[in-house]
Amino acid sequence: MADPVKPNLPPIVGEASATQTVATGAAKAAAGGVAKVAAWHTVSLATAAALGLGGGGYYLHRDTKARTQLTEMEQQAGALEDRAKKADLAKEALQAQLEQAKEEMKKLSVSSLELEKAKSDLARLKDISEAERKVFEKKLADQQMSLEKLKATTVPTEQEQKLEDELKRKLADQDVVISRLKDQLKVTVASEILFPSGSAELAPAGADVLRKVAAAANQSQDEVRVEGHTDSDPIAPVLAQYYPTNWELSTARAAVAVRTLQATGMVPAERLAAVGYGDSHPVAPNDTAEGKAKNRRVEIIFKPIPKP
Repeated sequence: MADPVKPNLPPIVGEASATQTVATGAAKAAAGGVAKVAAWHTVSLATAAALGLGGGGYYLHRDTKARTQLTEMEQQAGALEDRAKKADLAKEALQAQLEQAKEEMKKLSVSSLELEKAKSDLARLKDISEAERKVFEKKLADQQMSLEKLKATTVPTEQEQKLEDELKRKLADQDVVISRLKDQLKVTVASEILFPSGSAELAPAGADVLRKVAAAANQSQDEVRVEGHTDSDPIAPVLAQYYPTNWELSTARAAVAVRTLQATGMVPAERLAAVGYGDSHPVAPNDTAEGKAKNRRVEIIFKPIPKP
């Protein structure tokens, strides 16, 4: 039996080769998706040619259509690639602008901090200058006031000088010291003249001194403050029941002196004051008998009463 007659189809090797060339070029230029489509068309045409299936016109039509689609995809891929390149260039330009803007911001930030610091320093200098000016003005005013007070107090008034002269005249024969400090006139009397040792009972000689002081104080309107002072020796046990410490003894002696001045009728109570300092205000060291004798004293201080 003779072999069946096969259709005498012209070979389409040239077409397949052209299609393969187009597919290969597309695969190199396009992305992965475009390459897969081209490869699929190439394989389909080659398979059809090998099997001798169909007519060449059908596959030629399909190949032409595939070429058209491939061309369109290449064009789209090229356009996308161009857009991607432009986007990359634009991104790089924007990144450069951003970096430049950051640098400018840093410079502005530094300049702003420097400006604020300069403003703060200037304000501080102004405050210091103002404060120094006020301090200087206050010192000047204080010095002026002190000078005025010094002028007013270093030179005693006629009444103060009269009181001082009167006390010196009346107490010239007594063991007392009369001194002046600014506007204060002080009469210092040894405790032994006014009181027996360790006692707050006024001695006859002490009463005479206080009467003379009262007579002089009667010539003025000064405040009269009596201050009691002792040495540092502790109170003897036999006297501790009356005066536990030197505080009590010095205060008691000052109170007795004030009471005596008032009793003369020459110094009213509103001008009198009594203070006890114990051994807290020594005028000499307490390590010698002479120093202790100086510390045992009563001070009668005359001071003008401040005018309202």
